[in-house]
Amino acid sequence: MTTPVNVLPPVEFETPPLIAAGFGLLTVATVIEQFGPVRVLGGLSLRSVNCDVAGVGLYSAELCSEDAPQVKAPADRPAPTVFDPYVPWAAAECRPDEPESDTLARAIRHRGLHEPLLIESAFADRLLADAGTPTVVPDLVSAIGVLEETLGEFGYNGAIHAARRWLAPLVASHLTTATGPVLRSPAGHRIAVGGGYSDLGNTLIATGPVFVWRHQPDSTVVTTGNHVEPELGNTRYALSERVMLVAYECPIAAVQIDATP
Repeated sequence: MTTPVNVLPPVEFETPPLIAAGFGLLTVATVIEQFGPVRVLGGLSLRSVNCDVAGVGLYSAELCSEDAPQVKAPADRPAPTVFDPYVPWAAAECRPDEPESDTLARAIRHRGLHEPLLIESAFADRLLADAGTPTVVPDLVSAIGVLEETLGEFGYNGAIHAARRWLAPLVASHLTTATGPVLRSPAGHRIAVGGGYSDLGNTLIATGPVFVWRHQPDSTVVTTGNHVEPELGNTRYALSERVMLVAYECPIAAVQIDATP
């Protein structure tokens, strides 16, 4: 007996587009949308007005004290910190049966989905380099306590950056509460547990307020001619990219937890 052959073609199904997951870097940052010419290609020099903790003091009210009076003088103004921009991009291959507008839309969606992860991964490298050798602590509770103490010495709320693996332990230990889409520590500091922060591992890093400069996307269809790699020659694809820059204000401190959750 001959096995019947199904000659019907399979039904095509294109999955609906998704949005990027929350609780990451962009939820704790002040996002500054940029329009017009890109002015941060050479980087950004951030000059803080909140980091001068040395130019303050407490003066005795004892007018006839035998102690020498303190000198009320400003400290050296902190030097500006320079941050470099990033260019997240995504490309989508054109199809003969697909309008260019649909291909562009796929590239734009693809970039939008992965852009937060790419930025978090690059920013994590910057944080690890700036923070230096972390203080080793025995557990997560101690880690949050040390970072909150460091931020508390500056008198304002900052941000705590951690790998996504620490979200469940933070919730289980009652070390975080949610204010809308933003996670906060017991002292009110914003907590970012980005999916792109995996390289932080067991290291948690505290910074001052975080700022993101985000330019409008540039999306276009690219046509290539001859290419040194034959498979890339004479092709058409959609490309979506934009310039972004992430900066933070002082302070910065890092702790490393001994055990992996």
